[in-house]
Amino acid sequence: MASGASLWRGLDNVEQGRVKNLRPVGKGAFDAEVEGSANLPYTVHVDTAHVRQSYCDCPHAAGTRRICKHMVATVFAAYPQQIDAFKWEVEQAELEYKREEEAHRAELVRYVNSLKKGELRKALLDALIELEERRDRWW
Repeated sequence: MASGASLWRGLDNVEQGRVKNLRPVGKGAFDAEVEGSANLPYTVHVDTAHVRQSYCDCPHAAGTRRICKHMVATVFAAYPQQIDAFKWEVEQAELEYKREEEAHRAELVRYVNSLKKGELRKALLDALIELEERRDRWW
């Protein structure tokens, strides 16, 4: 699985037209050259059916089983319809996160509004003490 950074950088690479000489070499397998950040081309082989057989000769992935941004770019170039699907899924996840965050904040408001003055003071003091303890632990 690719990291989030590799996904987004790979998407940027394909959108910038850095995938060159994309050619199918079997069912779900593709070879390509992808321009790196120094405009040097990296040789990429992606096999979607046998991911462990995929490789890229960039410094990040060469000799490892890492999935780099150049491999991601190759997959997106081979399956361009997946770009919109990926972006849509990310957008839906962000919307869901926002809805959950708004619901959580509304619940916090309800909770705070339900407290009596003394309870509110105690809750505030407890929260401030906890913040200080966390600061002392992590800073």
